Amino acid sequence: SGFLPPFPHFATHAIHYAQEPEQWNSRAVVPPITLSTSFKQEEPREDQPYVYTRYGNASRHILEEVVGTLDGAGGQRHLTDCANLAAADGAKYCE
Repeated sequence: SGFLPPFPHFATHAIHYAQEPEQWNSRAVVPPITLSTSFKQEEPREDQPYVYTRYGNASRHILEEVVGTLDGAGGQRHLTDCANLAAADGAKYCE
């Protein structure tokens, strides 16, 4: 049928993957949904994990990890986009 067989405990894996409270300042067990569009920078030119939400945020990062692992991508993240035009533009760079 063209589809890979689902691995055992698919639903549990989809819900609980990447839920490690130690990675959040709030120590939340379930990853928080990030609503912020901009993030505080400690110093100019200092690399920050998130600067502006269109470039990435914690919620998108986890979604990319979960979709990648459910798709059997071998630990590689999938890409997500927050805008249709950005997704269409980004698709031309994928091979």
